[in-house]
Amino acid sequence: IFSIFAIPFVPDSAIDFEQGIRQWVYSVDFPLGIGSASIFVKGSIPTIILQFLPIDYINIQAAIICDVFVSSILAFMLIVIGLKKMLLLITDILNEESPFQLKYVKSLRKLSYMILLYSTLGNTLLCILLSAFATHSVLITIDFDWIGVLIGMMGYIFSDITEYGLFLQDEYDATL
Repeated sequence: IFSIFAIPFVPDSAIDFEQGIRQWVYSVDFPLGIGSASIFVKGSIPTIILQFLPIDYINIQAAIICDVFVSSILAFMLIVIGLKKMLLLITDILNEESPFQLKYVKSLRKLSYMILLYSTLGNTLLCILLSAFATHSVLITIDFDWIGVLIGMMGYIFSDITEYGLFLQDEYDATL
């Protein structure tokens, strides 16, 4: 969050932005004004998003702000929501409640949907933001994070199996 607000005030000499083979690599050295103390931020943007643009057409500060927003803040929000759901599950288990409840199945399914959305639309959102703010040209590239898609699908399948198990348990309890 600090870097989003501080990047516009950093001099151009403190920003290094170059195109590599697989990604655009950037690094920002934030001087703190206390002797030689500084904060160093490093990141990368997939080359597929800024494919054929020369560096002169890219607003580097806007590109870094967009990348930090999508790759750090949105991912952090997803992690916090997931940890909150896991904490609720762990506290119920410690209180000797069954973890196989419909509210946990719904939580897992929502978390799976969020992981799938972030994995499929995260880089596409980054591409749209970079097109609007950093390049001032229309370059929309659809890029998936296949590991996230796999994790989201596995979470959804697990929630579906658990829901079916809950249904069978209710049917069994009703026949007794």
